Amino acid sequence: MNKSNRTILAVLLLLLVATSSLFAQGMKEANPEAVTLRVVATFDQYGEKTFIAKDTDGNEVIFNAGTYTESNWPVSSIVQGDYIEAVLVYQMASEIRWITPLVTIGVLPVDISLESESPLTSLEERFSYTYGYLLIQSFATQGLFFDAGYYTKGALDGHIDSQSEVQRGFFTIEELYDIVGRYQDEIWDLGLANDHFGTPYASIADVKNLSKPTDLTESFSYTYGYLLALNLTGQGLSVDGDLYAQGALDYASGNPLLLTEYEMQLAFLEYQQILEAEYQEWIANIAESNLQSAEAFLLQNKNNDDVIVTDSGLQYELLTEGYGPKPVIEDTVEVNYQLQLIDGTVVDSSYDRGESAHFPLYLLTAGFQEAVLNMEVGSVVRAWVHPDLGYGAEGNEAILPNSLLIFDIELMGIDE
Repeated sequence: MNKSNRTILAVLLLLLVATSSLFAQGMKEANPEAVTLRVVATFDQYGEKTFIAKDTDGNEVIFNAGTYTESNWPVSSIVQGDYIEAVLVYQMASEIRWITPLVTIGVLPVDISLESESPLTSLEERFSYTYGYLLIQSFATQGLFFDAGYYTKGALDGHIDSQSEVQRGFFTIEELYDIVGRYQDEIWDLGLANDHFGTPYASIADVKNLSKPTDLTESFSYTYGYLLALNLTGQGLSVDGDLYAQGALDYASGNPLLLTEYEMQLAFLEYQQILEAEYQEWIANIAESNLQSAEAFLLQNKNNDDVIVTDSGLQYELLTEGYGPKPVIEDTVEVNYQLQLIDGTVVDSSYDRGESAHFPLYLLTAGFQEAVLNMEVGSVVRAWVHPDLGYGAEGNEAILPNSLLIFDIELMGIDE
C-alpha cells in the first residue's frame, strides 16, 4: 500500500471512530432541559462566545458560552449552521451538546431553516435599519420623544448633507443649536415635553415633502434627527440613509418591522465586529508608524551636544541647574511639567492648570521616573522618552500606541 493510500485510510478510520462516538452520544437520553437549536451566527466577545440561534419553532435565541459551559465539542469550533442542544440559564449555556453529525446522517430528524424573511440582505442595509431603530428607541427609554415625521425628515436631510458640500437642511448649524437651547429652556425644563411620537407615518415617502417646521417641538425633532445623521460619517459609520431613517420611523410609528429583534442584534454584532477589526488594524499601523518615527527622531536627537543618553535609552537635556538634593525611588516629588508629542501637541500641563503636581515616584512611567531621579531640586530638564519607557504599544486614552513623549520637568521639591 503506498503512502497516499495509507494516509486516506487513516483519515477514514479517524472519521469512523468520531462518527461512532457521536452516534453513541446520540443514543444517550438528551437533557430534558435542553433545547434544540441551529446556530445562525457566533461572535467572540470579552473572552466568551456569543451565539445567535433558532429553535425548532423558528424562534430566535441569543446566549453566551464560556469556561462555565460543559460541552462534548470545543465551543470555539461550533460555527454557523451547526445543530446543538443547549441548556440555557439566563442567556448563558451551562451545557452544549454538538449534534450536527447526528442530524446530518438522520439519527436526529431535525430541520431548522436559517432563511430570513427580511427583504434586507446586505450587512449595510441591515445595520442601517437597525441603527436608526435602536437610536430612537434608546431616546424613548430615557423619556425623550420626538415628532416622528420631523425627526425622520431631519435624519434624511442630515444624511444627504453629510455626503455633500451644499447644505439642503431647513436650518443653519447655528440655528440648529439655538433650537436645542430654546427647547431645553422653554419645554424640557418646564416639564412640557411630549410623551409620544405624534402622528405616525407608514414610510419615509410620506415625510420627505414635509415643509419647514415652525412649531418648537417639531423644529427640535428635526434638529435632533438632522444632527445625529450629519455626524454618522464622522463617527466612521457607513449607512444607507433611507433605511436608517426608515428604522427610526418604524419604531416611532409602530410600523411592521423589516427585521426581527434578533436579526437586529445579529446585524449590530456583525457590524461591531467589522469596526473592531478595522480599529485594531488602524491601531497596529499607527503603532508601527509611531515607533519608526520615535526611533528616527531619537537617533538624530542623541547627536546634539547637550543631550545626555542613559543606559536605558532615555535622552534628556539639563535646562536649569539645581540647588538641592536628588530624590530616591521611595520619594513623593513636587513637579511642574508639560507633556507634548512629537508633533508639538500638548497632552498635559501642570502649568496650564496653574498648580504643581505631587507624584510618588514609583508610580510614574519608567522614562519620567528616571528623568526625575537624575534631577536636583530646582533643576529643569527636557526629556525625550522612547515608547518602551513611556506608554508603550498600548498607549492610553490620550496617547496613541508607541508615541514618543517629550517632557519638560521642573523639580520643585521633595515631600517630607
